Amino acid sequence: MEDSAPPAWQLIRLMDGFVTTQLIYVAAKLGVVELLAEGPRTGAEIAEVVGAGSLPLTRVLRGLVALGVLDERTDDRFTLTDVGRALGPLRDMAVVRGELYYRAAAGLLDSVRDGGTAFDRVYGEPFFDHLSSHADLEARFQGSMAGRSAQEALDVVAAYDFSGLRTIVDVGGGHGVLLATILSTSPQLRGILLDRDAALAGARTHLQAVGMSERTACVAGDFFTQVPDGADAYLLSRVLHDWSDDDALRILQTCRRAIPDHGRLLVVDAILPDHAADAPFAIGMDLHMMLLFNARERTAAEFDTLLRRADFTVRRTTLTGSPAHLGIIEATPS
Repeated sequence: MEDSAPPAWQLIRLMDGFVTTQLIYVAAKLGVVELLAEGPRTGAEIAEVVGAGSLPLTRVLRGLVALGVLDERTDDRFTLTDVGRALGPLRDMAVVRGELYYRAAAGLLDSVRDGGTAFDRVYGEPFFDHLSSHADLEARFQGSMAGRSAQEALDVVAAYDFSGLRTIVDVGGGHGVLLATILSTSPQLRGILLDRDAALAGARTHLQAVGMSERTACVAGDFFTQVPDGADAYLLSRVLHDWSDDDALRILQTCRRAIPDHGRLLVVDAILPDHAADAPFAIGMDLHMMLLFNARERTAAEFDTLLRRADFTVRRTTLTGSPAHLGIIEATPS
């Protein structure tokens, strides 16, 4: 559906976003992209491999054609578009959205009207507590975060010079995708990745795969209580937006206790624009934070206030080239 359609039809398309999410989820869950990467196939051929019904799967594939994810050839075979090929590295992200986030969105009205967190209302427990008791979802979530990090890491290293650093602590660094990318730009730099036990297996695997394991120590810990001390830089990438101001302040205070006088703090997060239309992806992420954690993205002024409360001084804020309106906020101990 093109935007030249009448306004009512544009609105109907937006209402059908719930179907869009599930179509992409089905393709990701069944491994459709991996099959089509090998060459064009009919719906029946794909259905036979993935163990699905031929007619319903073909209808799903045609729905993905309408969305621009697939192309449909005159011989009834389907092929990937550029958008469809992008689903390969983002498969975990699609599955997490289709399984975990999708249900949480049903709690939005109640949370807007009566308060609380939509995810907690639907699932009966906080997000990370739910993951800790569902290992399959935990693995998918970590894979989802790694997929997003891969998209954003090159934007970060293109926007910020890490060459003067010797040690960097990636606080809540997940699978270490961003950290490994940073290390690859600065041969003298060594890294420490701090995260929950559940994330560290994937981190070690990734760091080994990209040749950065010998330059990185993986440490299990809780960034609310303690982080390794004495490093030149502390990186909080996509961490603070998961938490309320009070909890984010606790994380920053933990970093402040660990950071030496000469050190610097680097906060990588979306910077909310003054007007929503200026950065729609940042607005979308802000809504994700509200749904899942009752947390939020922040404006540059809000980051400045939060960091001052934690006894940091913002030195500069650099926007990356990411469509997510991702910024790098450099702060030093006050």
